[in-house]
Amino acid sequence: MITQAEEIFSLSEAAAKLPRLNGKRPHVSTLWRWCRKGCRGHRLEYLRVGSKIGTSMEAVHRFFLAQAAADSALESAPPPTQQPATQKPRSEKARARAIEAARRKLTAAGV
Repeated sequence: MITQAEEIFSLSEAAAKLPRLNGKRPHVSTLWRWCRKGCRGHRLEYLRVGSKIGTSMEAVHRFFLAQAAADSALESAPPPTQQPATQKPRSEKARARAIEAARRKLTAAGV
């Protein structure tokens, strides 16, 4: 939550204060998307005063820390289990052949 002690900047000012990555800063619309939709379950805190939208550099810092924490949580999570490939439905003849083959295997095994 943005507190009174934090200095509020417009989203365009906040975008201009962010560091460059690969020679580019995040676009203002990116910050707005982070405010409205979020990223990986976290939203950038913002204030609306009339038609103006603002955020603080502390809020941006908290947002980035939450993103980093989400990354580290993904790294420590167990790998997802692989889902079996979906199969086409068998015809009645194919089903009957599979049942008969299973019966032969069970009989051979003495079950």
